[in-house]
Amino acid sequence: MEIDIEMDEFDELNKRLARRPTVSAKKRDLRAISLNSYSMEVPEEQEKLDFGTLCQFTTGDGIRYFPAGRTVEKIPAGVYEVQVCNMKGVYYQKIAVKTEGLLRFPETNSEKVIDEIKKFWNREEAFVQFGLSYKRGIILWGPPGSGKSCTIQLVMADVIERGGVCFKFTSPGLFCEGLRNFREVQPDTEVVVLMEDIDSIIDNYSESEVLNLLDGVDQVEKVVYLATTNYPEHLGARILNRPSRFDKRYKMGHPKKSSRQLYFEHLIDEETREQYNVDLTKWVKDTDKMSIAHLKELFISVCILGNDYEEAIKTLRSMVEARPKSSEDDNNMIGFRTQGDDW
Repeated sequence: MEIDIEMDEFDELNKRLARRPTVSAKKRDLRAISLNSYSMEVPEEQEKLDFGTLCQFTTGDGIRYFPAGRTVEKIPAGVYEVQVCNMKGVYYQKIAVKTEGLLRFPETNSEKVIDEIKKFWNREEAFVQFGLSYKRGIILWGPPGSGKSCTIQLVMADVIERGGVCFKFTSPGLFCEGLRNFREVQPDTEVVVLMEDIDSIIDNYSESEVLNLLDGVDQVEKVVYLATTNYPEHLGARILNRPSRFDKRYKMGHPKKSSRQLYFEHLIDEETREQYNVDLTKWVKDTDKMSIAHLKELFISVCILGNDYEEAIKTLRSMVEARPKSSEDDNNMIGFRTQGDDW
């Protein structure tokens, strides 16, 4: 079904292109086209207009030539998903992500993860010297809301700043083909593969397919595989305890005191503190063993929705200390009411 959707999108694009006027000879003269380097020099004022315009030919065998739009030598630094369309084949869909203004918590493993990846990028010559496959695997594990996604965002920001790309993992077969094709065009670009909730990935696909990717069957190198899981106990030994697939594991625990202080100071300015009588020292103390998600909810509940602080903190503690059960008394319901309740 997903392929059909993509087909429709390309069909619509082709219809729009067919309605557009052909490129004049004068306009073509403005372009310096080089098929050998797959690059084009285009005046800045025309750059946006030229996307989608047929202006050159592409060939894979030197015999068949297909009309093509503007090409680029490299995919820009960013985050992508590998997609496929019957008409176009494998392509790379850019994903809009926010990597600015991210907080770095001093007492978490986030910095250790980032430093480990930076160290890896700087050791390429040593890997080559000793004939080792130049790839790395890291697993982040911990309870929901413990900062795994924040760490991923920091890694994204770092690799994008270095001019590299992040690929979100899709189905194993499609992803392997996409990664292999990407490496043929950009052999030296630093790549991070994001495998969020790897236990779910393994449940959806066979473990062997995932292992083939991690073992480098296609010899794709200069890559870091970054996986996350809330439930490491669901992962088999072939994933969890096998260096060269995943070489390091980092527990992402709940933020400690200084990190909670930093988060609240970042989120709540002086004016808001005065308006809602926020005692930061008390907030930091009362949120011990809570996740960043809990901290954010406390702020939303008190400062945005205007709820009572003690009631809000009590609710959050109940989330941390015990899970609701279907056998609980009706008086302790969450979000439901029964006949006779005061509406």
